[in-house]
Amino acid sequence: MRVVLARPARGDALTSVADAAAHRHDERMLNLDLSLEADGRDRLVARFGQGAHSWLAALPRLVELCCQRWHLELDEVVLGNGSYVFTGRQYDARGVVLKLTPGLAIAADEALALRAWSGTAHVVDLIDAKLDAGALLLEKIEPGTKVSDQPELPAASEMAELLTGLRCTPGGYAGKLPTLAEGMDAMFSRTGRRLSSPRVSPLVAPSLLAHGHRLARELAAAGGAPGLLHGDLHLSNILQGGPGRGLVAIDPGPRLGDLAWDAIEWTLGRATSTAEIDDRAGQLCALVPDLDRDRLWRWCQATAAVIAVLQLRRRPPDDTTRLLLQLAATTT
Repeated sequence: MRVVLARPARGDALTSVADAAAHRHDERMLNLDLSLEADGRDRLVARFGQGAHSWLAALPRLVELCCQRWHLELDEVVLGNGSYVFTGRQYDARGVVLKLTPGLAIAADEALALRAWSGTAHVVDLIDAKLDAGALLLEKIEPGTKVSDQPELPAASEMAELLTGLRCTPGGYAGKLPTLAEGMDAMFSRTGRRLSSPRVSPLVAPSLLAHGHRLARELAAAGGAPGLLHGDLHLSNILQGGPGRGLVAIDPGPRLGDLAWDAIEWTLGRATSTAEIDDRAGQLCALVPDLDRDRLWRWCQATAAVIAVLQLRRRPPDDTTRLLLQLAATTT
């Protein structure tokens, strides 16, 4: 599937033949390949059902309408986790990201959370949205390097600023967003279906995942400091925003629940010893208000098997994966 998009006209309507000729001469065309390999189609259908086929068929027209609505000129496109993500410019100047998903509820939840975080520099700005089309127009973060692509993790002080920024939200979201417990159950269920993978099954027993799920349920039921969570704050969803801005979170899967949840991935990321995890937790909890060290440690235990499974599906086991499996097997 290939779509060719013309840059939309700006300003007043064309009023003369000369104006029209100049516009045609200046018009740039964009040829975006929206084709998907079978694996990509299968992932969308697995997540959104058979309706994903019709959504894919209508995608070129949807992209064209978004470009006309928001005066966009697009350069690149990638398939994200359940969405198409385009980068480009608005009015030839402002860098933007256009995110399109067949999951209308997913787009609505993300827009709600991003608007709640509009007061912090540490979350990507939502410029506009057309929620009945699953379309979000976002600022483009510069330089935008993913933390996952950097050789070292950000310092605890940088991560603390991000987590503190995520806490600066008004209340009143009860009933408007899923709870942490609801999202967590779905996460463990998805992970359980991955245990049959040849890379995973020799190392991760179903009982190990079930143990983590029980602990996670207990933690969710026991409370902790409640609030609006990013919900999916892994290292690929944290970008470098440059001097004066610091770390910037993107692609939230917003939930309501224990704020310690958002600190898990940084605390465990690339760790090779329990002492390293304990030291990170201590540093972070000293800097972030009301972040409980004991709860953070137990959340790390509860989710370690899930993170290990994701890593094993991508690459052979390394020191971090083995540490995660060891942590998942602990009972204290």
